[in-house]
Order: sequence, then structure tokens, then C-alpha cells
Amino acid sequence: MEEMIEKTIESLKKRQMKGWAAGSAGEAREMILGIVSSDAIVGIGDSSSVRQIGIIDGLKAQGNRVINPFDPMKEIKDLKTHFDHGFWPMIEATVCDVFLTGTNALTEDGKIVNVDGAGNRVAGMFWGHPVTILVVGANKIVKNLDEALDRIKNVIAPEHLRRKGARAPCTETGRCHDCLGERRVCAVTTIIEKRPVHTEIHVVIVNEDLGLGWDRLWPQERINQIVRRHEEFMVLCPLPTCILEKGNNEKLWEMARLKMGRR
Repeated sequence: MEEMIEKTIESLKKRQMKGWAAGSAGEAREMILGIVSSDAIVGIGDSSSVRQIGIIDGLKAQGNRVINPFDPMKEIKDLKTHFDHGFWPMIEATVCDVFLTGTNALTEDGKIVNVDGAGNRVAGMFWGHPVTILVVGANKIVKNLDEALDRIKNVIAPEHLRRKGARAPCTETGRCHDCLGERRVCAVTTIIEKRPVHTEIHVVIVNEDLGLGWDRLWPQERINQIVRRHEEFMVLCPLPTCILEKGNNEKLWEMARLKMGRR
């Protein structure tokens, strides 16, 4: 596995992105704390990998202001609390000094591949701040782009959406149906193939299984362990109904305009 990690880091270098090899979650934390200056404002994109390594508490202890729209300690029970604890912090988090999140897949030739519903997580990877840091378990490394998309669509998305309470067909069959209409959740697919013009990307690869992702041919016990660990660090499961109720999107953006002093 270490050889695969080193190969991936070399590929990232060729794409003008910085790869880091961490032997453990603790080592990854120290690497990230070394990258992030203590006066930086750090925005968080939803990622069980980030929560698993415990870096958010480490950043706070270092003195960083952390904008975390996915804080499990903050309850979302209605539109107002969703705006205060989720929607508005998501806007703030994508325009700050550092954006910290995970990725759905990372190819051995250095491509960062993601599928998202709202888009804030993927947008934050390449725009809105000078530095992005991605936390990636070794289990997220795949051979190529075809394998990345296959794993995202036929492993990660069905498993993730089922836990979120979504009604997409893949939650019932475990396979992508390329569905359309209101039941579809996957809205935005991104492939980062090179460092963006205005954002430096650091990819911290941890030699552990983190987040949600596996090869179907892996031993079932390893897969079960990945699932158990992921479920320990999931948030908003199932999604509160106020997030998806019809008409609330317009209300949220109106609340945002008022927050920014615009009418």
C-alpha cells in the first residue's frame, strides 16, 4: 500500500499539487497543523475522514477560527437553525483562508474525483481561498478515472444516500440508475486534474481506511470495519426534513441576502 501512496503522490506533483504521506491519523493531524498557520480561518466541507482524524479540535486548540457547517453538536430542527448552523456557515466556509475536506476518490495518476449534491464541498476544493487541504484514506485510492466513477456511483453514493434517508433508486439496488427527476441526489461531478490558478491543493494521504469507500472484492470484514467507522462520524443522518422542503431554498437565499445587508 505504501508503494501505491508514493506513486499517487508523484502523480499529484506532476499536476502541481502537493501530496503528503501520513502513516496514521495522528501523523496526518500534525501535518495539517504544520500547513495551517494559527491565524488562518478554516472552513470545513462535510467529510467523515476529516472528523475521523480529529483535526478540527486540533485546529481550535492551535487558535484557528473554524467554520464548521457540519458540527454534530449543533442541532438543526427548523429553517432558522438550518440557516444559522448549516446554510450560512456553508457560504462562509467556502470563502476563507483554508478549506478542509475529504474526497470521494483519488486516482493513482493524481486526479481528484467527486460527486456532490449541493456542490459546496466540491466548489470549496478549488475556489474561494488560497489553500485547500484534502484528507484521504488509502482506501480511497483507485487505479484510474473509470474505476473512480464506478466506485462513487455504485458503492459510495448508494451507501451514503441510504444512510441520509434519500429515496434514489440506487439506495434500493446498490447500483447507479442514472436517474432523473426529484429522486436524483447526485448533481455535480468534478475532476480536478491540475492545481487551480488561485488555489494551492494539499492532499494528505493516510495509510488507514477513512471515510466511505471500498472495492467490492475486499474481505467483508474490512468493508464492515470501514462502514462501522464511517457511521460513527456521520452527521445529519437522516437529513432533517426542513432542509429539503419545497420553498425553503428561496427562503434561505432571502435570509442570506438580508444577512449580507442586501434586499
